Amino acid sequence: MKKILFFFLIIFCNCSYVPVVIEDVIKLENKNTQTKNENTQIKNIQAIYLIEPPYEINGKWFYPQDYDFFEEIGIAKKINDLNNGERTKNNEIFHSENLSAAHRSLPLPSTIRVTNLYNGYSVAVRINHRGAYSNTNIINLSDKVFKILKIGGQGDFVRISLIPQNETFLLNEAYTYEEERKVVEAPLSTVSIDELGENKEKEVVNKDEKVNTERNLNGFRIMENFKKYKEIYISIATFKFEESANYLKEQLSKFDVEIMKFKNLNNENMYRVTVGPYEDIDHVMEVLNDDTINKYEDLSIFLI
Repeated sequence: MKKILFFFLIIFCNCSYVPVVIEDVIKLENKNTQTKNENTQIKNIQAIYLIEPPYEINGKWFYPQDYDFFEEIGIAKKINDLNNGERTKNNEIFHSENLSAAHRSLPLPSTIRVTNLYNGYSVAVRINHRGAYSNTNIINLSDKVFKILKIGGQGDFVRISLIPQNETFLLNEAYTYEEERKVVEAPLSTVSIDELGENKEKEVVNKDEKVNTERNLNGFRIMENFKKYKEIYISIATFKFEESANYLKEQLSKFDVEIMKFKNLNNENMYRVTVGPYEDIDHVMEVLNDDTINKYEDLSIFLI
């Protein structure tokens, strides 16, 4: 049975997880790669495929699992707990110039497409570390991804979508910065791996239908159908009883609070307490850092 995350309102993700699939650490066979250190000595790097048991961070539980489908919308920030040359959670070598990311529950490694919802810039990124332990901060990205997507220093709103991967391809991907550089810098005619999770694009050259195949190693594209947000709301909590929603609204009187009524899957009335709207990431970050707001565990973002 497929595990699907359902969305609320126009662009909104409910980021609670259920422990459907729990597995131990699985070591991949024949996955030893090599890299050179400053003294030109060779050392082995054994990457692992990792789906941990449930774990707890700051009193909140997370449930890594294998998803058939996964999509989220929220804030992207930079990876700040790794330095170049250090090991990621699944034992790969981190480098800020690699297209890598940290997520709280996706398998390690996974490949996702990250789209900047401000400009439509989109790129394929490798998940190989744990982080972003929040329903609002949904992904932590390397410096290189920030540069490609033109994300500001404080972060920005992104959509992340899981790219289904062929396991054989995963085993042959580059695990070190040096290996990835060799692939990126190679002439097209010598590249031996395909674009991450994407089909090769074909361009018709003449009437004889001769085609020129181009490989885009990081899958970069400018999405034409992305929805640029105009208003940003922070969802504080959702209640079954309107009285509860009104009580919370009174507690948040210094903010612009709105109660949104909607029907759940059982056609029951529900009441969502939100603050906003805001126009940019700076105002949202200011509110999220307020002690009155950040104490709520079920915070989430939705965009209109």
